[in-house]
Amino acid sequence: MIRTIVLFSSAALIIINAHGDQLELGPQNSSESCLLEGLKQADPQQTLGELRESCLEIEPTLFKQRVELEKQASKNRFAIIPHRPNFVLPASLTSINQEPYIDTPVGDKLDDVEIKFQVSLKYLFMQDLIFRDLDLQFAFTTTSWWQAYNSGISAPFRETNYEPEVILNYHHSWSLLGFPVEQTTLSFNHQSNGQTGQLSRSWNRIILGFAFAPTDNVLWGFRTWYRLPENEKKTALDPSGDDNPDIQKYMGYGELGGLWSISDKHSLEFMLRNNLRSSDNRGAIQLGWSFPINDRIQGYVEYFNGYGESLIYYNHHAHRLGIGFKLTNWL
Repeated sequence: MIRTIVLFSSAALIIINAHGDQLELGPQNSSESCLLEGLKQADPQQTLGELRESCLEIEPTLFKQRVELEKQASKNRFAIIPHRPNFVLPASLTSINQEPYIDTPVGDKLDDVEIKFQVSLKYLFMQDLIFRDLDLQFAFTTTSWWQAYNSGISAPFRETNYEPEVILNYHHSWSLLGFPVEQTTLSFNHQSNGQTGQLSRSWNRIILGFAFAPTDNVLWGFRTWYRLPENEKKTALDPSGDDNPDIQKYMGYGELGGLWSISDKHSLEFMLRNNLRSSDNRGAIQLGWSFPINDRIQGYVEYFNGYGESLIYYNHHAHRLGIGFKLTNWL
């Protein structure tokens, strides 16, 4: 039967049962958390060895491993951790639509080859906010399209999208219509391109998201959003008011994503978005492949086809193929 002595030290938790078996736990992983929870609820006749064996059968999903790593890193109150993937695509080829830039300094001189990169970070502000496994996070993502090879117009940043978020993240597993939900998020999301006048684009959303992990190496994600309304512009160049009142006709009301982690370094991902209109149907698809280069950096190939790759092109169809490096991945 389980009769335990529990000893705490600065670096470990030591459990000794009646048979003299000793188990030392360092920073908790999922199996160790299972063991500690099991000690509270175990049958009196169950041995520590039996309990440990049952917990070792529970293999944490890749998503749970990511959550655990984030929590370990966030024990340092100065830690800022990755949010979405961080990547650089030095070779990014598209067919630039010059229309939004007419009557601007760059005019029709934009190149089809540019650099695309993304920096995405978050800060775990508070754990177990109201109840266990509910965290409050702040995140910031910036994605840029840089005309780095276009010396004729002084290599400007053609477009940069800024996306700050406040996120309530509930990462306790539960079931939705029989599907295993690994994470539930509710966030306030602002996205803009930091421009003024005819190039200005922005919107504010409340986003509800679910992450499903049907198997250990496959993750599905679904997000749906409600756009917060804005006042209409009085004139086209009015600095206040809605810059893009028809954005949901192109961006829709949600998106579906998936990630297949083939191995430690190989993964395939997709994003699918559609406005679900029978007439004037609009949508987008993005595909990604990550592959190993060395222990720290992955190669990354990304393909996009549709509307809304960037805010300036929310209502323009674009297709892009890029290859480069991914510094951090989804998992």
